[in-house]
Amino acid sequence: MMTPSPQPRYDRIVSLVFIILIGLAVIFLVDGNPNTLRIVIGGDLPTITLSWFLIASLVVITCAGADLLARSHPQLQARALPIINLGLVRFEVAPAFWILPSFSVVGSFAFFRLFSGALQGAAFAMALVAAGGSLLAVLLAQHFALDRRPQVSQPAQTVLQVIAYLLAFGCFSAVYYTRFRTLYSATLIGTTATLLSYALMAWMPRPGSFLIAALVGMTLAEATWPLNYWATTFLIAGTLLLVIFYVAVSLLQHEAQGRLHRRLVVEYVLLGGGLFLAIMYATLVL
Repeated sequence: MMTPSPQPRYDRIVSLVFIILIGLAVIFLVDGNPNTLRIVIGGDLPTITLSWFLIASLVVITCAGADLLARSHPQLQARALPIINLGLVRFEVAPAFWILPSFSVVGSFAFFRLFSGALQGAAFAMALVAAGGSLLAVLLAQHFALDRRPQVSQPAQTVLQVIAYLLAFGCFSAVYYTRFRTLYSATLIGTTATLLSYALMAWMPRPGSFLIAALVGMTLAEATWPLNYWATTFLIAGTLLLVIFYVAVSLLQHEAQGRLHRRLVVEYVLLGGGLFLAIMYATLVL
């Protein structure tokens, strides 16, 4: 009989979520101020605002909190984790557990910020709800996904996958909305796809390497190039990129489980092609 895993540290999880939400609220207030600090690099490079630095600070806090929560789990303590050696100090880290919590913050802010002009305060409220809800769900799901009991770990892993795809859609849509030149937009979308696919592959029986995840990112980056010449809405573009991301990650997950065969590849190709045609039809109709 398998020993059940300990219950999550709800006090630490709720405290971390509360801190992040306060930080996001401050960022929205700062971001709405037209007189806030802006760094104009010049040329076609994007303008850097104070919000970028504040979001980066929240990401660091989120990663640190998620790392501590993950490494406190008994199942993770038995695994070989990467070690950071700073000379006098050596400590283990769990980078695969940083990605989804970080994107819960970044993706929620980036996506709902697009609607701040039309929805104003409602967009601010939805961003906080989305960020807080997704961060809470991710931290809890990552804990239960480490459970040795399949009836507990498998539903938790499913929750992580659903959230990862939602976050991917939000980030892809936000990047496409900016209409940066392909060099920047493809890099951002490719990096996002690489990190999210790496986080999803970490739960497979044979976890995929970062190089394999980079192949997914490269695929999405290449798809961004022709997509930038397509005059469509950011929601349609985000959906199309999500379809490509879903098909690529699903095939890699089946390969990691040893269940990839020709018929399955054909099924996913037909599924992806059907969804692509449906998106094209919706674009022409609307």
